[in-house]
Amino acid sequence: MGPGRGCPPVNAQRPLAGSTEPSNTTEKTATTIDGKTLAVLPSPRQINLKSLDDVRLEMSKVYRDMRKQKIEPADGTKLVYVLSQIGKIIQLDEVAARLEAVERTLKLRRLR
Repeated sequence: MGPGRGCPPVNAQRPLAGSTEPSNTTEKTATTIDGKTLAVLPSPRQINLKSLDDVRLEMSKVYRDMRKQKIEPADGTKLVYVLSQIGKIIQLDEVAARLEAVERTLKLRRLR
């Protein structure tokens, strides 16, 4: 990853995590991987995708991020595709639950 790909440049004056230089903070501010200094980013937020509305809202966020050029269109397209597949699974699960309810109702009517 490089600049513009989720890793902001790191100030070279800051001590690296695990270095022997004194530091005023105990949190990781940077790390070195393959000779490159990278920022340590916080974990992404937990995304709730339990309902079609949740999926729709997340698709909207991805769309807005693409419009604002925070996400590359190719990456955003892939994310929206995966979200649409999640939406289809949620729809199928809801239809299956409704079908089971209808079948139970019909079975109860036959028993009367």
